[in-house]
Amino acid sequence: MSFIKFPTALLVASLVAGYSLHSFAVDATTEPLRIPKLEETDIKMKIDGVLDEALWETIPYYDNLAIIEPDTLQDAPLETQIRYFYTSKGLYVGVWSEQEQHTLISRLSSRDQFILRDDISLTLDSSGQGLYGYWFGINLGGTVLDGTVLPERQFSRQWDGPWRGASAVAEGGWSVEMFIPWSMMTMPDVDGDTREMGFYISREVAYKNERWGWPALPRTKSVFMSRLQKMELRGIEPKQQFTFYPYASTTYDNVTEQDTYKAGFDFFWRPSSNLQLTSTINPDFGNVESDNVVVNLTSFETFFPEKRPFFLEGQDIFITSPRARQGRFNRGPPTTLVNTRRIGSPPRDPDITGLELPDLEKNQPSELQGAVKMTGQNGKFRYGVLAAIEDDTKLKGTINGSEVDTVQVGRDFGITRFLYENTSGGGRRSVGWISTIVAHPRQDAVTHGLDGHYLSSDGRLNADIQLLYSDVDDVTGAGGFLDIKYTPKQGRKHIFEFDYFNDDLDINDFGFLRRNDAIGARYFHEITESNLPNFKSRFTKFGVSQEYNTDGKVVRSGILSFRDREFRNNSFLFTELNYFPERWDDTNSDGNGSFRIHDRWQTGFFWANDKARKLNLGVGVFYTGADLGGRTMEYNLELTWRPTDRFSFILNLGYEDLDGWLVHDEGRDFTTFSATNWRPRIETDFFFSAKQQFRITAQWIGIKAFEQDRWQVPLGDGRLDRVTTLPGTPSRDFSISRLVFQARYRWEIAPLSDLFVVYTRGSNVPSDPSQSFGNLIRDSWTDRAVDVFVIKLRYRLGS
Repeated sequence: MSFIKFPTALLVASLVAGYSLHSFAVDATTEPLRIPKLEETDIKMKIDGVLDEALWETIPYYDNLAIIEPDTLQDAPLETQIRYFYTSKGLYVGVWSEQEQHTLISRLSSRDQFILRDDISLTLDSSGQGLYGYWFGINLGGTVLDGTVLPERQFSRQWDGPWRGASAVAEGGWSVEMFIPWSMMTMPDVDGDTREMGFYISREVAYKNERWGWPALPRTKSVFMSRLQKMELRGIEPKQQFTFYPYASTTYDNVTEQDTYKAGFDFFWRPSSNLQLTSTINPDFGNVESDNVVVNLTSFETFFPEKRPFFLEGQDIFITSPRARQGRFNRGPPTTLVNTRRIGSPPRDPDITGLELPDLEKNQPSELQGAVKMTGQNGKFRYGVLAAIEDDTKLKGTINGSEVDTVQVGRDFGITRFLYENTSGGGRRSVGWISTIVAHPRQDAVTHGLDGHYLSSDGRLNADIQLLYSDVDDVTGAGGFLDIKYTPKQGRKHIFEFDYFNDDLDINDFGFLRRNDAIGARYFHEITESNLPNFKSRFTKFGVSQEYNTDGKVVRSGILSFRDREFRNNSFLFTELNYFPERWDDTNSDGNGSFRIHDRWQTGFFWANDKARKLNLGVGVFYTGADLGGRTMEYNLELTWRPTDRFSFILNLGYEDLDGWLVHDEGRDFTTFSATNWRPRIETDFFFSAKQQFRITAQWIGIKAFEQDRWQVPLGDGRLDRVTTLPGTPSRDFSISRLVFQARYRWEIAPLSDLFVVYTRGSNVPSDPSQSFGNLIRDSWTDRAVDVFVIKLRYRLGS
């Protein structure tokens, strides 16, 4: 039963203050909750997770959680006492969760890392209209998670806020305390002194592998932000927030035997609750967190997510559609006009005839002189502006064997964004405009986008559309996409996606687009079932996909199906069966013609046992047909060992056996290979406390490929022609051996204030397929291309 309880001593006072006493359902109430407001001078509280202050006993609590994962919506079987009160400075949250001590699961991790453990998560709609908000999580043990959320359920971890939270084991269960300051959040101006905010609170019960929430808004429902429980707040006038982040770093390069010293700062100023100005001078964006090792021998670019705090702060205004995000539930590459990883990326190749640059020179990041950003809101309009200036980059290369020093001029980046949103009458309707520019003496790239969004009042129909335009050195291109989601009832969803990108659309100077020259349509049907005889839940997805280039050739086609099953013992099984009909490949020849590839099948499974166990095991086997016949067999092993809450060891081991692997050589030439690919990755974490972490990661990719046949793209397009090699022709066998190793110590001295001590080592070993894999991995450690030691201190000062 869901209910609200008031201590007897507060009964009369609560009625006089206007707080109503009645039973609440798990869905949001029509009228907002009126939670207590206290004077800041009356608050003497240490945020340590222990609800031992007498003040908590005077605050009414709610116990309204329902089971949402799996989405049975039954009342939670254990009590969860949730208390809220607020002051002029912020919101205080206290939660006591009933649970037997031997079932508690406490696991420390890096900030914002999703792993199975007991936790409490709170979402706040600071707009009060379901337009934007923030989420905050505390895990048993003290690890924090936070981020932003956009309609209707676009969660992102790419934001860290200066709030406080802690957890503790308590009698009969465990408890959480949070303090969330108003000054760090964007919120609109309101008439009078009363405003509303939406909230959602959930609890992860790890040993059951369940999540309970209030309001009852499982992912199988079509709504989230627009259906949060409203709370009424009075007299909230956030003060100006001024934050200054100075940093200092020193880097020693063991390869060049050089020291580098840097200092700079980030500056954040929020003069009002609906306006924020940020700037960075001489920023340092390197070497404290490494990207994954990727081997990509196709013509499609690999997307890497943003990790730099300056560009993550206030980034939501530049998110123009759900497709612009890559995250936990959107695994594919994004389509977006703004990919801030372009800022500070490797410089453009110098336009110098005969100049050859080593890979390290070509791929070194560009330094930034500075950047500035402004985001704000005025009524139903929101806006954002960003500008960044790169420094010139010194490059060392050779011309005809002679060493040459040259300088490549840095780029200037700019974004302007406007968004109108209307939620009157229920649902949501919004329209936005975005423009970007990348300026460089050799080329200017300008893009524009017009986006629209619609959510019906009952939440069943959700549509997003964006029109795109590019102008790169007077070559103009256009395109757009439309996504429609229809949810007739809980657990059923229909998804329609349509694309058109002409062959001159080019947004990748600043944005990200997998390919232009494409006309496509996709349909998916999702079915989620819960509380079945043999399963806790079962998720099934069917889909069809068809994509043409603008010449009318089919370049992507598939009939797709997969199913997730969670068993009663919390083990998990994923299976898939996909069919890809014949199609044309018009990209991998780098403009040297199109060719047809065979139809293919893909199937496989992945099984994992209960993630709540100290030792978690996952195994997978997948089969994929090759483009010209042959196949790829992929085997995956995932091993996670967490003997205590402070230590974890994770091994991901991938192995591929490839037959008929088609790789482009040059011009119209292709080669098929038989190949072996090993992909081990190790992560080890040890926590001295929730604020101090020592982490070691190592990832290696080793490939040995041996030539089978040679092929050529026919002059008139068609199927590849087999090429006969003459005796004595050099082989195209090759190997790849790449390693990234990082050892990192991090101490969170205070909220958003950190000391990093980082050692990073990396390599890209020259091809030698005659070597054993043992020698290749040994050489990847000894033949270092990157070997740096970094100490960096960043400290937050201000209000």
